Amino acid sequence: MVSKQEQYNQRRLQILQTALDLFVARGYYGTSTREISKAAGISSGLMFHYFTSKQHIYEELIMIGCQRMDIDFAAAMKQPLPFLQALVEELLSMLEQSTFSAKMFILMENAFFQRDISEKVNKLLDARNIVELSKDVIVQGQQLGQFKDGDPIALSLTFWNSIQGIAQHLALQPQHPKPQAAWIIDILRK
Repeated sequence: MVSKQEQYNQRRLQILQTALDLFVARGYYGTSTREISKAAGISSGLMFHYFTSKQHIYEELIMIGCQRMDIDFAAAMKQPLPFLQALVEELLSMLEQSTFSAKMFILMENAFFQRDISEKVNKLLDARNIVELSKDVIVQGQQLGQFKDGDPIALSLTFWNSIQGIAQHLALQPQHPKPQAAWIIDILRK
């Protein structure tokens, strides 16, 4: 038997997954709360029991995405190549197992460009500029002879955008095979 708390959590997740699908397909402004509740198979009133507004749903999704972006860059500094290789393998595994993860990549990328929705989201994203945060790891890898020479921001940009592009493709074509982590690491590897 499912407890009330489990039932509450399941319904909340259902709303979040439905909203994610709609935000990815139609954008934030192209999606209404009525469409979210209808697609989730619940009344608008019930949806507002879980989330106070469309912005609240969006902020919750962005918070989930930001939690997944919290990378221990201090640990990465010790052994950049093995750390990033393990990270890429984990990310690719997530993308393969769940279209939710792939769609989150799309939502997060879109959120970086739609800065007029929520100041709370802007603050979360500003603290997680992955290209900038990876710069020191790239420099450390270069100093250790693990990574190619070159501008660390340009290398970081190439590395992370390849992962972003793969995630976007797999969100649309989940039946396609995922690339090997080594191919992505080879962007950086010396």
